[in-house]
Amino acid sequence: MALPQHVSDEELVRDWTLLASDHHEIARYRKGFRVSIAIQICAVRLHGRFVNHVHEVSPHIVNYLGQQLDLPPSLTVEVPAREATALAHRQNVLKHLGFQRFDPSAHAHLTTWLDQQARRGTLPDALFQQAENYLLDKRVLLPGPSVLERLIIHVCAEVHVQLFDTVFQRLSPELRQAIDRLLDLPDGEQRSAFYRLKEYPPAASISSIQSYLQRYQTVAETGLDDGEGQVLTPAFLDYFCKQAKRYSAKDLKRFAEHKCYTLMLCFLLETRKTLLDHLVTMHDQYIMEITRQTQHAHEQKHRELRKRQKRAMDVMLDTTDFLLDWPDDQPLSKHDLWQQVAEVTLRSARQDLQDFQRLEERGYGDLLLHRYPSLRTYFADFLPLPFAATPGNEHLLHAIDLVRKLDAGWTWPDDTGHMWEALSPHLSCIHKQLKIKPSPDEVS
Repeated sequence: MALPQHVSDEELVRDWTLLASDHHEIARYRKGFRVSIAIQICAVRLHGRFVNHVHEVSPHIVNYLGQQLDLPPSLTVEVPAREATALAHRQNVLKHLGFQRFDPSAHAHLTTWLDQQARRGTLPDALFQQAENYLLDKRVLLPGPSVLERLIIHVCAEVHVQLFDTVFQRLSPELRQAIDRLLDLPDGEQRSAFYRLKEYPPAASISSIQSYLQRYQTVAETGLDDGEGQVLTPAFLDYFCKQAKRYSAKDLKRFAEHKCYTLMLCFLLETRKTLLDHLVTMHDQYIMEITRQTQHAHEQKHRELRKRQKRAMDVMLDTTDFLLDWPDDQPLSKHDLWQQVAEVTLRSARQDLQDFQRLEERGYGDLLLHRYPSLRTYFADFLPLPFAATPGNEHLLHAIDLVRKLDAGWTWPDDTGHMWEALSPHLSCIHKQLKIKPSPDEVS
């Protein structure tokens, strides 16, 4: 075991301070071996393993232990030259700390404990640290990392095989056939459906959203049922899903049936949730892009019409002044008016003012409406997805349900007063989120 070369003062005091019983035990040895014995006592108590190369221990640690033992500073650590003496020293350290070696009995107890933890859903990566802590609590000398890792993998593999068989027995023949279709390469295609389901989504666009809606539909058409994965914990589902992603369709088909189908079931259950998350994110990105482009177009059009509106306002003001200054006792004809301002100019000014007024009142909404047909190319397939809302956002689900009804052919009732009365709380919530004050017509 190798120890870190850089140790903070807090770590030094916490991990390398000798106890009174340690001083009594170390006093039994020659002064030259006392630092070596102190290092092994602290290392076994803290890490459960002996230090094989004590001369590589940080001088900071060596000097701190030397100070506690009233020994002069030294840059080297003396160790027994004879192997028998070194083994005797280690045996004495174990006896002093109350530790036992990792013998067949400790191996059997650890195997049983690992089996229990694996069945509770603990994954191999987490089991390694937990197994070391378990052995330390039992005061058992830890085996080498590779030995412990092989044992964990072996125990987990046996537990996973039993899980694979249990899940496999629950799968319907229709779901197995659907999984086979995902793994098979269709005629004329270069990629299987399983490969496409593993792909990360590209930038949000109508075509990419439609593609991902089709992928979600592919998963939904398998007849996947949440109950088929109930024997697996969420941690297992995520772990087996990641395992399935590491393999190609060809590799998965080489596995035993119970392993192949279980990995694919976990992959489909997790992928269904992932696809929904991706679809919502892509839709949000696409809407944000539409609003950004619309805002840009609105600002550009506003700048253009604002210049024309200023010129039109000057024409209208001049014309108004001309009319107000016209003598009351003289008749006014259009000919006299056209002498002041050309008819084309006046009509053009009026149109510019009308266009600017509409732009101010509803120009942004009109521009958004022009983009709505492109949104509808996928929106009708997007709305039936199984949405859920966090507490406080239930009004969004009501709005989605309303659009679903309209798509299904539902029409507005003749008396819309009750409808607006029912919708007004939801409109107020939506306007509040958008920081828009609802108009009186909407809430009256």
